[in-house]
Amino acid sequence: MQRWDWSAARAYLPTALTLATAFLASLRVPALQGPMRAGAPVDWAPCLLFALACLLGIGATRRLWRRRQAVGLLCPCGGLLGAERMGRRGSRTSVCRACGREWRRGS
Repeated sequence: MQRWDWSAARAYLPTALTLATAFLASLRVPALQGPMRAGAPVDWAPCLLFALACLLGIGATRRLWRRRQAVGLLCPCGGLLGAERMGRRGSRTSVCRACGREWRRGS
């Protein structure tokens, strides 16, 4: 795999893990059901996890699409920048997800 393929795989990893968890939860729900469990919040867990996986997938697709269009928070290498966090001395920092460089922005 090339560097950009790994970047896409890392972007979709939370989506895949949430989708796998939704699948495992859907297998487990019938075993937990009984006469007293009808309509319990456990019944909705697979649906909610699937909805969360869809939202995460849409977010990852949007970020990758914006990288392809060269719009948004991008490193000079072309990689996606992560979320801004407060760094040392009050500056905001972002880390490139492709090359690992740290970018600082003044407050």
